[in-house]
Amino acid sequence: MASSPAPDLRRAALWAGLAWLTCCVVLIWLAHGRFSTLAFRDPDDAMRLVQVRDWLAGQFFFDVSQHRVNPPHGGPMHWSRIVDMPIAGLILFLRPLLGAASAELIACIAVPLLLLGGLVTAFFIAARRIAGDAVGLVGVVLLLTSPSILVQFAPLRIDHHGWQILLAGVALMGAFDQRPARGGVIAALALATWLQISSEALPYAALFAGLFALRHWIDRAQAPRFIAFAVTLGLAAAALLALLRGPGALLATQCDALSYAYVWPLLALAVIAALAGRLIGLDTARRRLIVAALAGGAAVATFLMTGGPCLSGDPFAALGPVAYRLWYLKVMEGRPIWAQDLAMRGAILLPALTGLAGALVAAWRASGVARARWATLALLIVGATLVAMLVMRALSVAHLFALPGIAWLIVLLFRRAQAAPSAIIRVLGSAALILLSPAGLSAAWIALASHHPAEDKSAAADCRAQSILARLDRLPPATLFAPIDMGPDILLRTRHSVIATAHHRNVAGLTEVIRAFVADPQQARSIVAGSGATYLVGCDSLTELRSYARENPEGLAAMVRQGRAPDWLEPLPGKGPLRVWRIRRAGS
Repeated sequence: MASSPAPDLRRAALWAGLAWLTCCVVLIWLAHGRFSTLAFRDPDDAMRLVQVRDWLAGQFFFDVSQHRVNPPHGGPMHWSRIVDMPIAGLILFLRPLLGAASAELIACIAVPLLLLGGLVTAFFIAARRIAGDAVGLVGVVLLLTSPSILVQFAPLRIDHHGWQILLAGVALMGAFDQRPARGGVIAALALATWLQISSEALPYAALFAGLFALRHWIDRAQAPRFIAFAVTLGLAAAALLALLRGPGALLATQCDALSYAYVWPLLALAVIAALAGRLIGLDTARRRLIVAALAGGAAVATFLMTGGPCLSGDPFAALGPVAYRLWYLKVMEGRPIWAQDLAMRGAILLPALTGLAGALVAAWRASGVARARWATLALLIVGATLVAMLVMRALSVAHLFALPGIAWLIVLLFRRAQAAPSAIIRVLGSAALILLSPAGLSAAWIALASHHPAEDKSAAADCRAQSILARLDRLPPATLFAPIDMGPDILLRTRHSVIATAHHRNVAGLTEVIRAFVADPQQARSIVAGSGATYLVGCDSLTELRSYARENPEGLAAMVRQGRAPDWLEPLPGKGPLRVWRIRRAGS
């Protein structure tokens, strides 16, 4: 289909740009009611802005810990300054012109939409290289109407998930670059950057490395792509780690982020790929296989030496049994497909499988280089779908990789429908193709598979609202013993500190808060008193407290939800769902 008549590149690019602008307008309109109060939908977005504020207020570049979490120790974090940079840059630029509040608002609106523009650009180039302008344009429309992707680029969605999808799109673009060495460098730089943001890039780095190694073995012309990828990935990952975390990060082991455990295997891959390619040569398939095997084997062997505790494959095992069971296992976006309900399983799989089917049919109908492109895409879809089956939030990348296959299928069937002699078939057949879009597939499946109404979370969302938390800001600055899901917004909207937020490196604070809320009131007293907090905070309908109350119906959380409290908590006057108690020390 790449040879089918299609708009010229300039016109196609213009239409893609107009589609992005239209999507931006729609997203801004849908979210405008949350702008006046910076009402972030996810606590992680609030925490991101707190981190940016702290940096702009003078916190050291390499220090991304939260000093108002679990004082005086602080809450360790693993977030990357890469995500902070554009937000901070826009705030610094706009603050003298508009003031701090307006500068923050515009930055939080603009940055996700600009990242979406980058994704549209990278994806359009990749899809056009795979199958031409028509598929590229249809793919852009599918991208801009895919809920699993758009949700990460909505205004105020400033956390790192949009960055991950964007960098996956750039890697996809590199995989189909007609100049193999340049494509390998582009894909490697994207993945090296992604690795600085999240260790969730590791399986994709392995996926692209394995795919490029396979192509390098089969086709001598693809050898430069693999060698360039391997060398660039290792060197760029190490250089960025030293620049963004400090040189000491190259020797520090952290299983939840790029560190000593992972960067040295990548460097081994780079060094051995370059040396073996030079010394053994790339002239025959046998030699190329040996080069790839040596490079991959060196990476695996190095990881066995550097991996240490990371060899378990579960960086969250360090949480301990309380936080792991009562917090981590309830964060469904991080769980595998078999832990999801039927509706979510279909939402994960159907778009990916449809894109895979389209890619396989296209490969079967094509020949030569075009068939190789579609086969490459099919392997990427399979790999990304396997990752999404293990971690639900990875479905966005799987759906992104599936879009060219879905777009090709829609273009093929649309042309078939338009060639039908019957006007009814032409109209209805064309209209029915909307069901093949990710939005159509997911909506149809959820409508069929959902048997229970969605849980109403509006009351829980109110607990994080500025109007609710304003009451806390009238108290003198203190440390609050608050539910972890409220923590980031308390930090953002008040001068207070908290014991914990929903971020896994603060194991001590997380465990302390969870243990106290599920404990019987008298057991909870010693935990809360030992935390050094001055006030305890609850909110009537907060989902988190409801979960703790189910764990122990006689526990502290169950009492707090009902507005009751043991005698060691002194209630402070106030109306609304927010409840605040002063913590009475023993003997007072």
